[in-house]
Amino acid sequence: MISTKDITFSYSKEQTFILPDLHCDAGSTILITGDSGKGKTTYLHLLGGLLRPATGSIVINDVDIVSLSESKNDSFRGKNIGIVFQKSYFVSALTVLENLEMASWLVTGKKNSSRAKRLLEQLGIISHENKLPNQLSIGQQQRVSIARALMNEPRVLLADEPTSSLDDKNAEKVIELLTTLSKEYKAALIIVTHDSRVKEKFINRITLV
Repeated sequence: MISTKDITFSYSKEQTFILPDLHCDAGSTILITGDSGKGKTTYLHLLGGLLRPATGSIVINDVDIVSLSESKNDSFRGKNIGIVFQKSYFVSALTVLENLEMASWLVTGKKNSSRAKRLLEQLGIISHENKLPNQLSIGQQQRVSIARALMNEPRVLLADEPTSSLDDKNAEKVIELLTTLSKEYKAALIIVTHDSRVKEKFINRITLV
């Protein structure tokens, strides 16, 4: 579902990342681990089409996103890639439900309210659909982030340190939700983490050195 080959990226002449190849099938999970400064989040942003590599290919569903124009890349990302950022970025004036509806509207031009409510139900937070994001706990906000990332049925689900600000109980729930939903929706799941609680749950890992 997603594979890379010969990816390099530079922020400057003094800092070049040479990133290992990866392959992740639909419904499977790969962890990207490594010390700070080794390029974990950079790699995730490359996989999500938020950054463009200096060399190499990133193929999602038989499309090399590196070859796409900026506008086509934006459109492809909206339809095929869901991203759970380390920090939740919501429109603060909109309710939880409206934030999810906006995610579908930006891609399709329609508010998919039924899908939004179904995801909130699956994630156990349907009772909070009319609350503003800042009225939720950190754990609840992370669940809304997962729901938003799944709104457009992505082929690839990317999660950047999804448990870093969560206690053990909520960290366990978030990892279970991510893996369960990625299998249900047949999305390749790639998690960037330094969290030992996450590392011990998965065998498939790429460690950046």
